[in-house]
Amino acid sequence: MTDQAVARLRRGIADLRAAAELSAKHFPAELGQSALAAAERLTERADRGLDHTIVALSGGTGSGKSSLFNAIAEMPFAKVGLVRPTTTKVTACVWGTGAEELLDWLGMERGSWIKRDSVLESHIGELRGLILLDLPDYDSAWRSNHLIAERVLPLVDVLIWVTDPQKCADPTLDERFVATARAHPGRTAMVVLNQIDTVAPADGERIASALVERLVVNHLTDPIVALTSAKTGAGIDQLRAGLMGRAGHRTLALVRAEGELAAAAKELAVATEADSPSVIGDGLRRTHKAVVDALIVAAIGPDGINQPRPPDEPAVRQAVSAWMADLAHELPERWAGAVLSALASPEDLAARLEAALRPLAPPARAGFWRRLFGGAQVQRERREAFENSVRAVFDPIIGLALTGPTRAVIDDRDRLASLLAGIAAEP
Repeated sequence: MTDQAVARLRRGIADLRAAAELSAKHFPAELGQSALAAAERLTERADRGLDHTIVALSGGTGSGKSSLFNAIAEMPFAKVGLVRPTTTKVTACVWGTGAEELLDWLGMERGSWIKRDSVLESHIGELRGLILLDLPDYDSAWRSNHLIAERVLPLVDVLIWVTDPQKCADPTLDERFVATARAHPGRTAMVVLNQIDTVAPADGERIASALVERLVVNHLTDPIVALTSAKTGAGIDQLRAGLMGRAGHRTLALVRAEGELAAAAKELAVATEADSPSVIGDGLRRTHKAVVDALIVAAIGPDGINQPRPPDEPAVRQAVSAWMADLAHELPERWAGAVLSALASPEDLAARLEAALRPLAPPARAGFWRRLFGGAQVQRERREAFENSVRAVFDPIIGLALTGPTRAVIDDRDRLASLLAGIAAEP
């Protein structure tokens, strides 16, 4: 694993947190809570190192989960028995050193984990950095077991559901394993069909194929099903080798963190309708001019050159409605609502226009001879000068009341889209 990869992950986490905070400027806070929670969880994990891969064995009672744990660890540490549920607390086996802070983060008691770090122990090299957890039986009626699993599962890098040929049709597989895998994307999720020694090889393969199809139907991408027997050792070496697989120079812990980060960014992009930059551009300038033109006509009439009258509230309200109608073609509904919330109210805008027009008077009339020889041209020039005077008053007011707030919201949306797209573009 490279320092650059970890630094890139940390940048992505910071961007996700910034995106969630940006969305909170315009939308209810709960919209970004999931992203903030993911950023917090990923920060806590990155602070404790990504050199270790946390693998959790989960499943129902009697599937041989603890026996499989002992077979992988090559020592009888997890409790195995006939009383159900057998596993009532988390036990762990750690290969290598330096995992104490991670184990504390997982809530592991000191007497519930064992360390394998002697060079004389088998598999110490290939499994160095592995933390293997044996979780409480998930189909137990004991609420404490469910609480433990629900606390630990969001923190693991690899989730393994252990079942057997007799229990593989149990709905708990869908209700617990599939639901958890889908709720926490990015991690490696696999099913181990244990006790394969109890059925003929052909039946084992058939059951495994049926499990793969079932997982696909439940919308798990590229599901993995492994066949093992804790009793005979069949498939244990292959499973053990796969647990410390790497993608290039990235541990499975880093791969999982990157996946969770990307999934959280995608979820926030969908929730905030910020999956692409806005394309308003010159349209906002045209809308600004159209609204100012309409308000000028409301103030001085279409032809006359009289003392300007402040546009009344219905005229101002109509101008704001026209403003929003133009934006509705360019912005998603959620962001159009954010713009409307940011604009000055029609009452406030009408009051600003009235105050600005009070000192404004029509331009002085041209002299007699100029009016005599200039005719209509003089009148047009006077009208144009009058419009320009009113425009000079209205332009900055509309800029502050409508254009500025609209541009600020659009800029926030583009910033949000850019942050989330940058996260999704990373490996």
